[in-house]
Amino acid sequence: MSRCFASRFVESALWIDAHAGDQLDLDRMARESGLSAFHYLRLFAGTLGVTPHQYLVRSRLRHAARLLAGEDRSITDVALDVGFGDLSNFVRTFRRAAGASPRGFRRAVRGERKIFQERLGAAS
Repeated sequence: MSRCFASRFVESALWIDAHAGDQLDLDRMARESGLSAFHYLRLFAGTLGVTPHQYLVRSRLRHAARLLAGEDRSITDVALDVGFGDLSNFVRTFRRAAGASPRGFRRAVRGERKIFQERLGAAS
């Protein structure tokens, strides 16, 4: 596979990251790359090792983790903002990927941050 060809799918992955909160389907992603849906699916998976849909879900979960760790928005708002259509699907998918519910993840991350901040304060 040529270097130029692989970079096309890296660019596609970056585009997915930038638009992960939007309603994306295979046809739209393929159109952005200038390929048919069939070829896009096959070549994306062959190049990056995951299907475009798997990449999209992982991108949404990464974004959700950042929002849960850093902001006080409701979990429902986070789910909708990152592109999940409903809360139950988000919670189930997040738990499967992270090993904790979104609420449990938020508590753990904030607890670790508080412990770290306390340790830094004690070291001063």
